[in-house]
Amino acid sequence: MKNLEYLWEDLEGTEKENEYLEKRFAEMSIKEKYILAGAVQIVEVNNASDLINLTEQLSNFDFHYKATNNKSLGEYVARHKECASDEILPFIKTEQLGSEYHEDFNGVFTDNGYVYQRNSLKQIYEGTNLDEMTGDDWTVKIKVGSKDYTQGAWINLPDYEFSTLEPDEMTIALDVLGTNKWSRCALLDAKCIFPNIKELSEQYDSIEELISDGNNFGYACDEQGQGRAFFIEHLESAMELEGCTRLDFALDISQNLNCNDFAPKEDKLERYGRILARKNGIVEPDTILGDNFDYTLYAKAEIEKKGLEPCKNGFIKLKGDEFHYEFSKDPNSMKISME
Repeated sequence: MKNLEYLWEDLEGTEKENEYLEKRFAEMSIKEKYILAGAVQIVEVNNASDLINLTEQLSNFDFHYKATNNKSLGEYVARHKECASDEILPFIKTEQLGSEYHEDFNGVFTDNGYVYQRNSLKQIYEGTNLDEMTGDDWTVKIKVGSKDYTQGAWINLPDYEFSTLEPDEMTIALDVLGTNKWSRCALLDAKCIFPNIKELSEQYDSIEELISDGNNFGYACDEQGQGRAFFIEHLESAMELEGCTRLDFALDISQNLNCNDFAPKEDKLERYGRILARKNGIVEPDTILGDNFDYTLYAKAEIEKKGLEPCKNGFIKLKGDEFHYEFSKDPNSMKISME
């Protein structure tokens, strides 16, 4: 993997692009590195800009762990895609199945598995927007070391093995760490995509607890509050309102967004006004009135009516609904117990 980790050094790029890639590779998870090893064989990379754009979209590739040839690919497909039991697996023509699968998806075999491109890539990095790059698809990432792997391995959360039944970030990392128990590992670093969640590695007594909350918070962010409009902006504003710096509290806030009224920033008020007008039965879309309705003005009127206060990502105000604590501790109950 050494040549891959220093791939960016051989590409033409600006000083800032090289600095970004150095940090990106230093914090790349084991699974991401395995995917990238195949992705660079599928997508043409001519310069640092191309590589940044690719590393920002590794989630557009599928990775079948340890499927390094047609036979093991066929076994992977049988087990994880078709849910074949150990009882029937010996009777499946795994090499033939793998060959057919490879022909259909036109991926590549690497030393660690099979990689194929699931979705087309977009031009996310345009040469001037490095500050908008997130390092692809993660909410929490942790760096874990072990006796056999003291330098540590990064793991991106959430991990979806429970739903896909395919080896994901944690299983792959544990293999590299040479153990199957987190209790035999040491937490070396941890971070959240939201910068207000600070000193994350000091907030938990065990790696297992951090992983549990990291996964749950990641699921909530990925699901966008089950399709709630402006979910991330609402979440960030609610965390700002509450002065949230802890992951467990952020997780509770994500489950209690009904406790405040929210409206997005000025540039999104037209869409917000449309949603609000439809919800309140003010006008119907695709009608004469609907086509000539000032949705931005309506949104601003509702913001003023509800008394929402401006914040970094929009406008917000507590409604007074009861906040339910499931993952963090109610500060009021803590005060009572201390008295």
